[in-house]
Amino acid sequence: MANTIQYDIWAVTPDSNDEYFRSSATISASGSVSLLNNDMGYNGTGYKVSITSNGAESGTLFTITGVKVGAVGYDGVVTEVVNGPSATVVYSTNYYTRINSISVSAASDGGVKIGYGGDLAFPRTRIKGLSYLSVATAGTITFTAQPANRVILKINTPANSTGAHDLIIPPEGVLTTKGSQNDYAVMSLSQVSDVTVLCG
Repeated sequence: MANTIQYDIWAVTPDSNDEYFRSSATISASGSVSLLNNDMGYNGTGYKVSITSNGAESGTLFTITGVKVGAVGYDGVVTEVVNGPSATVVYSTNYYTRINSISVSAASDGGVKIGYGGDLAFPRTRIKGLSYLSVATAGTITFTAQPANRVILKINTPANSTGAHDLIIPPEGVLTTKGSQNDYAVMSLSQVSDVTVLCG
């Protein structure tokens, strides 16, 4: 009897990279910023864009154009303006799976690097399972549907400094969204490390 695959399963692990789009350097003039990469999300997942500066950029505007997590195909291109940071990091409001362009309103005062980070956002998919490592303090793994801000799955994790755990969610998994073009879900972690989520 031939084996059949009922579903395509893919895995994603939260990540961050504060120089993914641009390594730290001064920006010499206003206009478009040359990007090292464009796509940052796997299978439509994504993060917030991070902008880090060691100078005073609070009067500088960064205009981000990209595809939001949860958009159908490439129809979800949006533009967002972010006020620059002063010797710190700021994040975009939107979660992006792809960045088309970033432009700046003025030359920078110091070195500026652009990357991504924060919580991991998911498009419409089904959460089939996950694995994670506990830490010494009990914690949680929480999936929240947006923009409704409704918790769709919350896993309480035990206090265990060396514990590896696997969780399979039968039979069809947990659906992240209702299917609207603006729907997505965000996974937030508390006192948990090395999480891998199985989706399909």
